[in-house]
Amino acid sequence: MTFPVSHLSRRRLLGLSAAIAAGGLVTACASEPLPEGPKPIRFDDKPKFRMNVARVQLLDNYQPPRAAPNVEHLFPTAPARAAGDWARDRLEAAGVSGTARFVIRDASVVEEPLPQTGGIRGTFTDEPTDKYNCTLIVALEILSEAGERLAYVEVEARLTRSIDAAGSPLARELAFNRMTRDLMTALDQRLDENLRTTLKDYVL
Repeated sequence: MTFPVSHLSRRRLLGLSAAIAAGGLVTACASEPLPEGPKPIRFDDKPKFRMNVARVQLLDNYQPPRAAPNVEHLFPTAPARAAGDWARDRLEAAGVSGTARFVIRDASVVEEPLPQTGGIRGTFTDEPTDKYNCTLIVALEILSEAGERLAYVEVEARLTRSIDAAGSPLARELAFNRMTRDLMTALDQRLDENLRTTLKDYVL
């Protein structure tokens, strides 16, 4: 036996179907992957330099102004932090005496506003708003137990990038992280070269 569906019942069924469909839409949206944020900058996937010293010392001599035009403190991974992580990841004390001292001398990023196209043309022009001058200077010195300097190298990496800083916060963070990563890639290559040449007598 079949029963006729009343007008009210039909409206309820339609409402229930709409609710189920809406619920499915919410579930589908919720399952979409969120944009990935900046990834950590580490060098622990590379072989360590086993130094012929009893200890590795990290010394950060850079004091960020934390005010314009400097912006390194706004980076997801500031250059100074990345440089310190490099020392932790790639230098290992494997000797019986002496110290390998890794010194961060400069790790600054200076923001410089760029001139913008005005008028109607500027409204439809996609152009960078700011330029960033990145500087990273570190030193690696070998000291005897008495504190005498036995060897010394100073390495620097510089980078200039222009971006649209008025974009989304995530896009800005990703751009800042790429700057630090590229800066560290250059620094890693130069330190690697120096450890294999100038400081080779202190690497086991």
